[in-house]
Amino acid sequence: MNCKNCTNRLSAWVDGELSVSEAERITRHLKACPACRQHASELREMSAALDRLPSLRAPSALSRRTLKAYRMAMERPGMADWWQSLNLVMRSAVCGVALGGLLCGAVLGTSLVTLAPTGSAGPYQMLNASEGFYP
Repeated sequence: MNCKNCTNRLSAWVDGELSVSEAERITRHLKACPACRQHASELREMSAALDRLPSLRAPSALSRRTLKAYRMAMERPGMADWWQSLNLVMRSAVCGVALGGLLCGAVLGTSLVTLAPTGSAGPYQMLNASEGFYP
């Protein structure tokens, strides 16, 4: 094991989160490497200092606000709620725009092949005429 690999896994080693075999590899490296051993010692000291700190409790108002924000985010209106909130005129307008878009696409899609003479078809027309296979 090299120093870079050891340093990357050292925090997990200090916290006891590694498998037995990986922890043994790091322990062997620490016996041979003074720099990594110093780093491990500093991490252990910092972890012990953090463990000595008193526990903090979140204020109850913070918990209520967090829970309220979560509930509001989960209760966002969906598509059905949006559609039901529209009046009859707006629903008709949405349907008209959708239908107009479909008709426009259908007309343009079918007229692409007939725009140019058959001898001078462009690449998109050839693709359409060959049913999806570009020659």
